[in-house]
Amino acid sequence: MKRRSINRYLPIVIIISSFLLATSVFSQRNTTPTANKELPLKEMLSLPGRLLSEAKAERPSSDLKLTGYRIEELQLPRSLNVEVRGQRVAVDRAWRITVQGGPFPVRALPAVVWIDDQIAGNGVENESLSQITAITFDGSLIRPGGVVSISYGEDKEDRRRLSQGIQLRREGGNQ
Repeated sequence: MKRRSINRYLPIVIIISSFLLATSVFSQRNTTPTANKELPLKEMLSLPGRLLSEAKAERPSSDLKLTGYRIEELQLPRSLNVEVRGQRVAVDRAWRITVQGGPFPVRALPAVVWIDDQIAGNGVENESLSQITAITFDGSLIRPGGVVSISYGEDKEDRRRLSQGIQLRREGGNQ
């Protein structure tokens, strides 16, 4: 009788032991630090930045009540490998684009920040829903005369544009 119980439970014990071992190995592999680990978005949103361009409207525009934008250059604490225009490149800086207005509605589709006809990135709302911020690694988007706009989803026709074009500060610029 005792022998039957052991024979019955042995395969279950082997399967559970194998599963636990595999889970342990997998979790150790995922917690090992890597040199090219992505910076958390929260960290990039809080990095100090160098102001390149800023505009404020005298009165809000569009149904989103847009009041302005700010573009800052960020020096990253470490180099990252990212995709820019379809190519994998190493970058050591990023650009933070913040659109002001609102309160912005929280929707099912993400807020998308554009410069001219190019998507700069998906936006993140602040706690008071008065700002939407996107991070881009494509410095070629930051150019004089560029138009900052915002949409929900990637529909170009649904964008709300800020009337002031990008004017880079003298010490700023994208070299």
